[in-house]
Amino acid sequence: MAVCDRSWDNLYQQYHDRLLRQVQKYLPTRDESQDVLQDLYVQLRHRNVDPAQIDNPPAFLMRMATNLAIDALRRHKRNPVEFNDPVAISEMDGAGRQSVTPEQISSDRQRLEIVRRAIDDLPPRCREVFLLCKRDHFSPTEAAEHLGVSRNMVEKHLRQALGHCKQVLARHEN
Repeated sequence: MAVCDRSWDNLYQQYHDRLLRQVQKYLPTRDESQDVLQDLYVQLRHRNVDPAQIDNPPAFLMRMATNLAIDALRRHKRNPVEFNDPVAISEMDGAGRQSVTPEQISSDRQRLEIVRRAIDDLPPRCREVFLLCKRDHFSPTEAAEHLGVSRNMVEKHLRQALGHCKQVLARHEN
């Protein structure tokens, strides 16, 4: 083990509890916070930086931990529902019951196809904005930055897309 690895290990151990408290300000569960700290530790081990070269190593660790927590929070906001645990899925209300009829499944598939066609009919930029925000879970601000347009323009495209989809669905349901 290199000297700088031992130095990072010592710093990490020394400030672990403070780092955990910092990360928990952003992430709701202890498991998520521990995952972020594990990522921090892995990144420290892969960096070729000696803590002696950094002006304030504890502040550096805190900043890294905060950035990793914010990144995890953003990922969670983009994809808020993740089903990794089969037990959690089975405990969901209605899971496992045969309450959905074949007719309902067919009707839902038809509605999805109508919405898919409505999205395809949108102007290209409007469709791109809609898919970024609704499929890829970008916030309007993130979509605006990604596309190089204003947030107001993104919101205008979203209103247009949603209005169009509502109209198309209403026509088919009447």
